[in-house]
Amino acid sequence: MKRRIKTITILATLVLGHIQPVHANDQLTDNSAKITALTHARLMIEPGKVLDDATLLIKNNKIIEVIKNNNVPSHAYVIDLKGYTVYPGFIDPFTDYGIEFEYPSTELTPPVYEIKRIGGKAKNGAIHSEKEWFNYVSPNIEQASRWINNGFTSVQSSHQDGIFRGQGVTLSLADKTANEIIYRSNSAHFLAFDKGSSPQDYPTSLMGSIALIRQTLADATWYKENKRKSFSKTDNNIVEFNNALDKLANIENEQVIFDTDNLNDQLRAAQISSNHELKTTLLGNGKEYARIDELHSFSYGLILPLNFPAAPKVGDDDIEREVSLAKMRHWERAPTNLLAVERAGLPFALTQHGIKSEAFWPRLKQAIEYGLSEEAALAALTTEAAEIAGIADFSGRLKPGYMADLVITKGNIFTDGTIHSIWLQGAEQQLISRDSQRLNLSYQIRIGDLTLDLILDKSKTDADKITGTLSSGEQEIALSNISYHDQRLNFTAEMSDAGYEGINRFTLWFDSQGLRGRMLDKHNTQIPIAGIRTEQVIDEPVVKEKPEVSLVSRLTKPNVAYGVEETIESEKLHISNATIWTSDKQGILENSDLLISRGKIERLGKNISTPKGYRFIDASGKHLTAGIIDEHSHIAINGGTNEGSDAITSEVRIGDILNPDDISIYRALAGGVTTAQLLHGSANPIGGQAQVIQMRWGESARELKYNRAPASIKFALGENVKQSNWGDKFTRRFPQSRMGVKSLFSDAFNEARAYQQELKAYKRLRSSEKRHQIAPKPNYRLAAIAEVLDQQRDVHIHSYVQSEILMFLRLAEAYDFKVKTFTHVLEGYKVAEELAGHGASASTFSDWWAYKFEVYDAIPQNTCLMQNKGVLTSINSDDYEMQRRLNQEAAKSMMYCNMSAEDAWKMVTINPAIQLGVESDLGSITKGKQADIVLWDQNPLSVYAKVESTWIQGKPYFDRKQDKLAQKAIAAERAELIQKILASKESEKSLPPGEIVEEIKEPEWHCDTQFDFWNQSSHAGSSL
Repeated sequence: MKRRIKTITILATLVLGHIQPVHANDQLTDNSAKITALTHARLMIEPGKVLDDATLLIKNNKIIEVIKNNNVPSHAYVIDLKGYTVYPGFIDPFTDYGIEFEYPSTELTPPVYEIKRIGGKAKNGAIHSEKEWFNYVSPNIEQASRWINNGFTSVQSSHQDGIFRGQGVTLSLADKTANEIIYRSNSAHFLAFDKGSSPQDYPTSLMGSIALIRQTLADATWYKENKRKSFSKTDNNIVEFNNALDKLANIENEQVIFDTDNLNDQLRAAQISSNHELKTTLLGNGKEYARIDELHSFSYGLILPLNFPAAPKVGDDDIEREVSLAKMRHWERAPTNLLAVERAGLPFALTQHGIKSEAFWPRLKQAIEYGLSEEAALAALTTEAAEIAGIADFSGRLKPGYMADLVITKGNIFTDGTIHSIWLQGAEQQLISRDSQRLNLSYQIRIGDLTLDLILDKSKTDADKITGTLSSGEQEIALSNISYHDQRLNFTAEMSDAGYEGINRFTLWFDSQGLRGRMLDKHNTQIPIAGIRTEQVIDEPVVKEKPEVSLVSRLTKPNVAYGVEETIESEKLHISNATIWTSDKQGILENSDLLISRGKIERLGKNISTPKGYRFIDASGKHLTAGIIDEHSHIAINGGTNEGSDAITSEVRIGDILNPDDISIYRALAGGVTTAQLLHGSANPIGGQAQVIQMRWGESARELKYNRAPASIKFALGENVKQSNWGDKFTRRFPQSRMGVKSLFSDAFNEARAYQQELKAYKRLRSSEKRHQIAPKPNYRLAAIAEVLDQQRDVHIHSYVQSEILMFLRLAEAYDFKVKTFTHVLEGYKVAEELAGHGASASTFSDWWAYKFEVYDAIPQNTCLMQNKGVLTSINSDDYEMQRRLNQEAAKSMMYCNMSAEDAWKMVTINPAIQLGVESDLGSITKGKQADIVLWDQNPLSVYAKVESTWIQGKPYFDRKQDKLAQKAIAAERAELIQKILASKESEKSLPPGEIVEEIKEPEWHCDTQFDFWNQSSHAGSSL
């Protein structure tokens, strides 16, 4: 930047007495309001609105006027801010500042099924919605400095522990009493999935947390509608006082902040908020760019941390092989996240949450270098943050009536500017002394008839070091013994070259117009001095467009290896001359053709001509089948497959925790699997609700769901449900025996029937009667069991031994419902006639046995023996790896018991389709059905068979040729990213080290995985 110094001619009449002091504040001795004028400043009124050379008028702690012409009241205390910029104070909407509170520790030994309830609280220890955090506010100026030094003047705070965390409070960061700093006593409700410090077992899983949120919100609505009926003379019941529910009475009309740890949880929180019509703002995670279109569909505001990750360790090739491509991609793309959110049009605020405060501005400036607009950045710190914190009516802008919470900077804070002072409720806190800035300027002084240029320079590294010169033309005199304090400058100079012999002493005072003072010559004669600041005329910088940041990584869905870059579209296909395994009455068709269009099977036949617009595939020597269907799987979920904290958890839903990023989906496609039922585990007799998915790799969790499947639920028998292998601590939960399991089922069914009757009885009441009678409390646990009794929800039951299989058949018949499928059912061959007589199907393993006591009698002929007795039989995986080999698992029955190839293939296609209730659309190659098809290079029952292509609804989700190309592209991308990471470590560009993000590690989920997801502990045996 070029600078031209324009010399100002000093008028002959310039004398000491003509220089006026600043307007003194003459109100120091009275109690009238004090007015301060910040003059000649650049005012950032709000994002997109700027006033240059204007005045901000402050009275006590409020802004009272914005003056464009700097015509300030004569009685105002004037602070000249020429060359400075004034911003509204920044606001952090997600902090724990100033909250002095900890939940009491407990000596309880797990498992803990119930907690002691004190003071009308919730029955679950993770629900603290009764907490109002303003009651625990205690200002801490040392803690506040973490925000103040970055320009923040207020924050929204809460105690970050539990699922329902209570209502936050918005605070000023001023060093005042708690009463004076509280801006909004009850701001947003804070929610999370993590149960925090609750000692109670429930919930141990993510789906349990979601179920608890769902039930609590329903309970709050019921409580609001029924609490006043407690003292009705016509009803003998009473609604217990529950302060936690009472505080949620109007949550749908209040702000909610939802704390989530990762992108999938963020989308789950958005879905829950949408379902319950909550006014939610989502805490971000830095990966919003990866599924920004899904977030945009919800249109919720975001609070975004600047948690850019540390560079992965790739210097050692052994360590580098353990670094995922997804981690490398995120390292490169994290600084683009704010730009992606801005482009999506989502409102967002910024937070220091999760990072060191000194990293905040370097990271934000890095995001601006990567394309984030300064206007969006300012909004994220002011207007948007004020909305989220509930103080937009008096904070976040420079307007009359707004709080005098200000940030004063030199230069553009988003590029090279620095923060010089903060105003908190009208009181200034200087971070860099404004007086000291006078020492980096040039002045022209007059000593008698002599005019000299005074140039001062304050060291940027040594606060006490000041250098300077007096000059005229090319002659220059160095200054010595320079000192500065409270606007007073002292120095000495050898002035012989200027006509004053000896060493002369100078004392100068700075004021608004320049400086004034005296010089003492060698005779101690006093000579007056007057001077003014020389005007610096700075060329306007040339505004250049920011260059597009070059990125090496690809952005895919999901943003992991083998993710897809573009939406997969349905094809029109003509597959010719294949061996087609129809899995229906047509049997196996040799040398036949298939047409598909609009996602449906259009036609089967021989020698079909290729219609216009269809892609032709010559499948000579190849085999075409329906997509494989797995009745029992646990892939593609987050946060636990078991909610094993209670014996009955029918309220939890696998559909809440789908993980579209799981590479197992892609691997399943490579094995010809197109559909699977994801089941709750076998930790309890009545587990959670199941979810049928299709392997739509690259699509969202919502799009994975196959919503045409009937509702289903997981029940279980055997060793797992009675906690046989859980250890000595787990001996208190009922049931602990097989006969206890039967008793629990009976009790559950009876309670569900009673619940149904109670609902029906209340529904029959007249409106006038309902006004006085307490409605039945909603119970999602019993509601799911009631659906079983009404045959609106199918039962898939984990089972092994014949005695328990017979027990449950008789129990189902006693309660008049049909069991859909006995899964595993390794002693099914012993009771095949009873299974067939009931109408139950069986889904089993091909040849697993003797891995625990209750499967000692398993035999590999089980499939044939059951099928020969009329039991519809399928083969399931219940395993991450086996799912990709279900074709081989089906073939084993041909070896063990001479099952026909066609029947063997039906065990992984149409038979599981019938068990899942989707046979009208899936499971066979039949005209009119959905085009879920797999092309194999040879007989699919061969151990050598490979999948060439897999389509779901006519969309090609896997292609082996494309997979080979993807492998090469991934290797090349990794190599480029490694080079970029290594180069960044050698770069001289100074940036704070990235954050080491500790994500919750998830095991491979299996039927018996007993894992407390929130405490990251396992307590299970190893049996399935």
